[in-house]
Amino acid sequence: MDLGGNLSVLDPPSIFQLLNISTMTGELKFVTAEDVASFYFKDGQLIYATMDRQKKKLGRFLIEKELITEDQLYEALKDFWTNQGSKRIGNIMIDKGFFEKKSLVEAIQEQIKEVVYSVLAWQDGQFIFFRGVEPRDEDILLDVKMDHLILEGLKRLDETKGS
Repeated sequence: MDLGGNLSVLDPPSIFQLLNISTMTGELKFVTAEDVASFYFKDGQLIYATMDRQKKKLGRFLIEKELITEDQLYEALKDFWTNQGSKRIGNIMIDKGFFEKKSLVEAIQEQIKEVVYSVLAWQDGQFIFFRGVEPRDEDILLDVKMDHLILEGLKRLDETKGS
């Protein structure tokens, strides 16, 4: 661990900004009693994020975006399990012609953003940063300015508080 602390002292937006301004590279983890979220930074820019209890797995996310149907998801999952997970589910769907790679990239990038938006309001728990750690086996990465993500996420929080 290279940096750590309590989310009640330093909130997620401040931690994101600190890593961004410091051009840090590594993995940031937020750990609460309910969930764990991991964020990967390269030179201060967020490139990937995941959450242990992610609200929507990729298949559900693609169905909601109307990129695939339930039957197509079932067909892809059947192939995935038949081949013992040797090929990633998104690549199986592309090979089957369900959608183009560009659509998969956009969906995964949107899913990464949703992880950021989800944790911005976290106030309890711990954060831990490990310098130099990179995401494993991820070839679809995010390319969005950190301050834009934070602003969008905070705007969403304000909208949900107002309703």
